[in-house]
Amino acid sequence: MPTMIQPLSPVAPALPLMSQPLPFPPLHGRAGISGFPSPAQDYEPRTLDLNVRLIKNPTHTFYLSATGDSMEGWGIFDGDLLVVDRSVAPRLGHILVAMFNDEVLIKRYALHRGTPHLCSAHPHYPPLPLEDTDCQVWGVVRAVVHEYLR
Repeated sequence: MPTMIQPLSPVAPALPLMSQPLPFPPLHGRAGISGFPSPAQDYEPRTLDLNVRLIKNPTHTFYLSATGDSMEGWGIFDGDLLVVDRSVAPRLGHILVAMFNDEVLIKRYALHRGTPHLCSAHPHYPPLPLEDTDCQVWGVVRAVVHEYLR
């Protein structure tokens, strides 16, 4: 039987984060800029809106909390908030949220010994082969929000 990676039926979109632009300091020394920055540059209004930065397709985006330690090697820790986009087609190397054998998993979509697998970053969790399985992809992880102080 061929590898089964099927998109799940649409889910309700997540409520948008409060659209409150945050102050964003000017960036000096960016690649491609030479010479001295203008003193007026320090007074240019720059803002950072996390909705614009992290959510590319609002109607296809949802949030999910990560649990466990299997993805720590790739920067996803227990309790982190994931921004998941259902409109992105899964490709090798993407981190996916998927239903695999009745369990929701966060894993990297990769080749292992020449065949597609869902892989952890932790060596104690073996790669999960996708051949002859029914795997439903819920979406591709677009961003991870990691809080240092909780």
